[in-house]
Amino acid sequence: MKALSALKVLVVDDQPIIDEFCRKVLEHLGCEQVYSALSGREAIEILTREPCIDMVLTDIDMQPRNGLELLQTIRCGDIPKVPRDLCVLMFTDYNYRNNVMNAVGLDCNGFVSKPLSVALLSDKIDAARRRKITLADTAVYRSIPTGVNTAVGVNKPADGSLYPRQSAGSTHTPAHEPSTPEPTVSTTPNPGPSQTQTPPEENDADRFRQALTELVPSNSKDPFLQQKQQQLTDILHQLDAIRREISFGSDNTAAQMTSSLEQISAEMFGQEYQHQREHHFSHLSAHQAEHGMILQRTQMLANKIRQNKKPKALLAHQQLLQAWYRHIAGKDQQYARYLTTQGTHG
Repeated sequence: MKALSALKVLVVDDQPIIDEFCRKVLEHLGCEQVYSALSGREAIEILTREPCIDMVLTDIDMQPRNGLELLQTIRCGDIPKVPRDLCVLMFTDYNYRNNVMNAVGLDCNGFVSKPLSVALLSDKIDAARRRKITLADTAVYRSIPTGVNTAVGVNKPADGSLYPRQSAGSTHTPAHEPSTPEPTVSTTPNPGPSQTQTPPEENDADRFRQALTELVPSNSKDPFLQQKQQQLTDILHQLDAIRREISFGSDNTAAQMTSSLEQISAEMFGQEYQHQREHHFSHLSAHQAEHGMILQRTQMLANKIRQNKKPKALLAHQQLLQAWYRHIAGKDQQYARYLTTQGTHG
């Protein structure tokens, strides 16, 4: 992997203050060649002139040509001499989950949420550079929507005009999902003198493990489900390690581990997105919306850790663990049943 000082980096954002911030961070990290673009179209023009650019940091919501269109153009190989697997890191707001999941489907190398910080951006750049993607066929990338969710009830397509979001049954999901009720930290009554209370985190981890054992139906030998079960087991181990690091270790290490978890999760979600499209899963949008919520909670956890707020970080960790459990016990098991039924009748 090239040293950062040797990289050519393109920053794409229609807000000059973001461009300037990124430029200063990259220069602080030793990067000497930084290019700037105010739109996806301008970025494509620069990449056409400078196909040896090594990395793109791009916003999503901008015109002409938004960040999803830029990423799709790169992954489809539509810019001469620019590699399809060019490293692309996206600035995003995790509240707009449809944008996030379409970027995952387009194999972006990572996300960084606004507001930015030096530590956050440098961590994300390092993680994005280390992620190796397996390219899909160009037809897969061309089939992924690139309209951008910008406000409640509104989508912004390629031409920048606004139109109402489609009604139920459409392929688009709302920019803002109805908020999920926040779980309480614990519903267990205060123990009496002779009782011992199991920490809520341990109960949540046990439920996570139980849901994992039930993920693959006994009559299924589906390699996708078996792989997913192992990936989720690895994620649970990572969550356990993060909790220990928050409680007894270094905030910096815990933040790095959480960034790694976010990257692993996004990669798995991308694989699942492609699999569900290939298998014509009718509940894909709702399933992927929960993926976006999990990525949002992972980012929230990382932010609490970086702010050195241990109690809030532990609460955010617990809420993330609970979100994973609900997703596995609900949407993941629903898809597992679908695959089993499809295998039986297909």
